[in-house]
Amino acid sequence: MSQSQSRKPRGLRAYPISLGATVLAAGAAGVAISLIGNGTGGAGFVTSVGLIGIAMAVGFALCVWWWRGIDEAAREAHKWAWWWGGTAGMAVGAVILLALMLGEDDAFSNTAANDLVASGMLAIVLFQIVGYGIAWAIWWLRRR
Repeated sequence: MSQSQSRKPRGLRAYPISLGATVLAAGAAGVAISLIGNGTGGAGFVTSVGLIGIAMAVGFALCVWWWRGIDEAAREAHKWAWWWGGTAGMAVGAVILLALMLGEDDAFSNTAANDLVASGMLAIVLFQIVGYGIAWAIWWLRRR
């Protein structure tokens, strides 16, 4: 093993580096969009898409870097947890959101459509993350 490879952070040590750099990239994109202004028309849309796309590409590259540094057991735990936990979380979230939408109390009648879409997207992702966390813990507890 070369000296450069032994200095690379792996697994749990690499996670905070990856997370921190991703948060910095997302924050920089947010600040840039707020300074430049989202604008109206095509130019504002293209600028926002470009800046958000760059931040997402940085985050994705960091995920690939982190993924290559974890062992096979950790990879399997994450794949299993995302498949089962993410899927179950999405199903639970969808049921709750549909029940709220179809309810008779009109809780969302005064909410703008774009706010509803954004809230629904966020809710589903949060349900997936919670499901993933639960499934990940189950996977490791069953193998210890």
